[in-house]
This record gives sequence, structure tokens and C-alpha cells, in this order.
Amino acid sequence: MDLTTITLFVALVASAIGIDTAMHPTTIVLSASVAGKVNNLVADADTLDSMLNYEVMQICATPSVLKVPEVHPAGKQSVAMAIAEAMRLQSLAIALQSRLGYQPEELKLTLLAEGDVIKLMVSGAGLGGRIHTPPFQELLVLQPRESLAALVHRAALVGMQRIDPYITSLYLLQSPASGGDFGQAEAVINETLAQLPPTPVNFDRSLFENLLGIMALFRGRLDEADNWFHRAVASDPADAAADLNAEFVDMQTGRYRDAALHAEELISTKAPTDATLLATAYMTWGAALLALGDREQAEQKLAQAMRINPENSAAYELASDVERARGDNAAADRLHTRALATSDSFENYAEVAALYERSAWKPGQPLTPNPFGKLGLIRFN
Repeated sequence: MDLTTITLFVALVASAIGIDTAMHPTTIVLSASVAGKVNNLVADADTLDSMLNYEVMQICATPSVLKVPEVHPAGKQSVAMAIAEAMRLQSLAIALQSRLGYQPEELKLTLLAEGDVIKLMVSGAGLGGRIHTPPFQELLVLQPRESLAALVHRAALVGMQRIDPYITSLYLLQSPASGGDFGQAEAVINETLAQLPPTPVNFDRSLFENLLGIMALFRGRLDEADNWFHRAVASDPADAAADLNAEFVDMQTGRYRDAALHAEELISTKAPTDATLLATAYMTWGAALLALGDREQAEQKLAQAMRINPENSAAYELASDVERARGDNAAADRLHTRALATSDSFENYAEVAALYERSAWKPGQPLTPNPFGKLGLIRFN
């Protein structure tokens, strides 16, 4: 191949890698293998690979304010590598990927047997994500009466805790399997927090502090939740989810004027670009104004929330409560019907309390799950 062709190839692959990187900011490449005969266990690499893909996809399907990682089987090529294979220059393409900073996270399972003991090796590495993952390797032993699927589930959690502890913490927080016990999520969060630098402003620390606030809220510890949410805002003043959660606690504890002022400040000085978050800010502002007796302004804020996000069932339901409180049951019923109609497309995030708990605009109103929330677990002690 002449120099001109190679030069053109390099430019083409570099461009393709740039496209891949823009489209897939964090990519997790999965693979699985079986090391020889594994006693009487019937399993092959393809089956193991499918099981791993399913488990990791479940973790990454957790609704989040952040862009979740994209999951790809090891055999699925990117645009750049497809071009490279066609031109038989895969080695050069791999070198270019490394040089241009395209380094996907890798997670691999290897099923093996040592005597009568069946084990699953979890290994991986990656520098392509927000948190760099040094190479790791851990052996898990199949327990008595444990199925292979359960073992793969454990292995996927171990690997994902290393590769993306944040999305894994979110998954553990809202998983029905937790049964209201957030110990495993809390352990992952605290371990990650201990590794973060003690800088005054830290994007990642704010994310995890906000989750600790969510857990405190689930446990009914409002003062503790309030403390964590305000710490999260201090760690990253741009963390809109933590800001909204602090306002939610203000509402729950009767600090309606504070909630209204904070919502107004959020919208005027650092309005979220995400429509769901911005609509939630207006909804919180409206609820606070309603509690303060300013019904006209409250209705305007709720109408704005519904214009920004027409699929926000929670805003329609709150507006329905407003109409019912003033005796217009017909209008209340229409709004409630609209809330039901949009519930299938209602988008909520695991990080934002107001999207799956009802805002307390009446004094003494208890924490009440939003009937339109789609998280796996909503439980209060």
C-alpha cells in the first residue's frame, strides 16, 4: 500500500474515531469465555456473553440525569474498525484509537473450574470513562444452590462497581432486590467518595452526596437528607438535581418561602438545559407559591412547567390538586385524566425526589410516592 493511501486511511479512520467518540462518550465493551470443561455445568461462551450483556444492560438502563454508558459486545465493531478491517490495517487503527484518546471500558467474564469448585473471573480496565479504571481481576465462587445466572449477576455488579460506580449505585438504590436495604449502594458510594480528591468543588463528589441525601429521604431522615443535599450543592453549584432536592426538603419541612426563593434563583441564574429538570423547578416553585397562598402565581408556574415538559404527569396531578382544593372538581378531573394519559411517557430520574414523590404543599403532609413514578423501588420507613 503506497504512502498516499495510508495517509488517506489515517485521515479517514481519525475522522471516524472522532464520530464514534462524539456519539458514544463512554462505551463498555463486554466479552465472556469458558476455560475448558467446567464439570457438569452446561454453559458456552455465547450463553455466558448473553447473560453478561443482559445484566450490564439492566444496570445501565437506570434513569439518570447523566448520559449512561453504552454497552457493546466485544465483536461489535465501530465505524473506524470496520474501515480498518476492510483495508487490513487493524493494528494501525488500534494505535490511532489509543493516540486519539478513544479507550473504551472493558469488562470480561471467564468461567473456569478448579477441582470441583466452579469460579467466575471478573476482569477489566479502561481509561475512557469519567472515572479511570485501572486493571482489576476478581474471582467469584459459585455458592451451593446458586444458579449460574445469579453468579453472573454478582459478577456484573462487581465489574460495574469498578467501571462506573455512579450508575451502579443508582441501580442498587432503586432495585426491588434491595428490599429497602440500601447498604450495598451506600458501601459503593462511600468507597468511591473516599477515593475522590478533597477539592472544594468536585462534580463527582456532588453526585454521590446527592445520592446519600436520597437514601436519607427514603429512610425518613429529613434533617440528614437536607444536610447531604446542601453539601452536594456546595460541592457543585451547577448540580441542579441536588438543588431541586434541597427545595423538596424545604417544602416537606414547611420552609415554603425558602423553596420559592431557591427555585426562582435556580431558574434565573443557572436554569437547567434538561427540560425535565427545568419543568420540575417550575413545578416546585408553583407548589411553594401555592403553600404561601399565592394561587394565581402558582398556577402560572405550573402552566409553565407543563409547557416546558408536556409529559410531566406530576405537574398535571399537582394542578389537579389545586383545582380540587378550590372546589372545581370538573377541572381537577380533567387534569387528573391528563396526568394518567401522559404517565406512560413520564420521564423521571433516580436522582430527583420531586419526580417520584409528591411535593408537600400543605403543612404536615407526609412523604407520599408519586403514583406516576417508574423507579423500581419507592419505599419509606
